[in-house]
Parts: sequence; C-alpha cells; structure tokens
Amino acid sequence: MRSYTPGGRFSSDFETNEILKGISADLTNPVGSSVMWYVWEPPPTSHVDPVYDVGTADGQGRQWRTPIQVPVIRAVIRQGATPFIERGFYNADYLHLTLDKDELMRHIPDIFDDPDPLNRDRVVWKGEVFRPYASQMHGIISERFTIISFDCQQIMPEEMVNDPQFQAYAQ
Repeated sequence: MRSYTPGGRFSSDFETNEILKGISADLTNPVGSSVMWYVWEPPPTSHVDPVYDVGTADGQGRQWRTPIQVPVIRAVIRQGATPFIERGFYNADYLHLTLDKDELMRHIPDIFDDPDPLNRDRVVWKGEVFRPYASQMHGIISERFTIISFDCQQIMPEEMVNDPQFQAYAQ
C-alpha cells in the first residue's frame, strides 16, 4: 500500500462520523444545553416595514417558523460593555454557541442552502433572545466540517415590540 492511497476502514469519512458520534455522546448529551432556534419567515408571511426592517404595527409583525430545539455542545455568555454615550446606556450581551453540524442540519436542513442575508433568525437561550450574526466552521476533515460556532447578540425588549412571537420574552 502506498502512503498516498490509504485503505481499510479508517477513511476520513469513517473518522469524521466517529468524531461526530463522540461529540454527541460525550459533549452534547451529558453536559450540553439546547437552544430554541427560530428561522425567519420572509414576506408575505411577515409584515415588515420597508424602510426600517421592523415589524409593522398592524398586529401581524415579523414572523418566524415554529421553533426548533437544537442541542448545543458549548454556550459561552459574555456580558456586554456599557459605553457612556450621548444617547444614554445600552448594554447587550453576546452569546457564543458551538453546535454539532450534523445535528443542526438534521433540525434545520436548509440553514446553509438558503441563509437569511440580514441575519433575522432568532435563538432563545435561558429565557433571553439573541440574533446570530456570524458563523464559523470548525473541525474540517477532508472538506467536511464537524462543528460550527455562532456568535449572537442579545435582542433588547424594545427591539421586539412589533414581534408578536417574542412578546413573552420582552416583559
């Protein structure tokens, strides 16, 4: 056997599948938590102000699909800084999520095929609403990645005033 033509059962696909099984068995299930992921539902279901990209005041507002519970490998919250500016104080927390890519795709199969360019999905973790704004693929083995991380920013109650699905969190 030549070094450039590996053989046997230890192919990169085998190794990747074993890594993903280990992630689920050792990290996601016993110590991980979960998030409720709301996928943005574009117009005509959502009623969006054309200028400000906020829900309209007609009672309909912006809409998201039924939430999906997605297991999380690791969640790290970072308290937001409170800058003193001329408009007053504004403090939003940041959430860093690490997810098993296959689990995410099992729950939300079109998340990579049809992403929302304005990052309007919502994530609810521990009673707080966050907006994912950046993602990064990790653990790439033979052009296939195993985990993905998302950076999210907290959505403040006044930002959810015309979003009927999130009124319970805006209180």
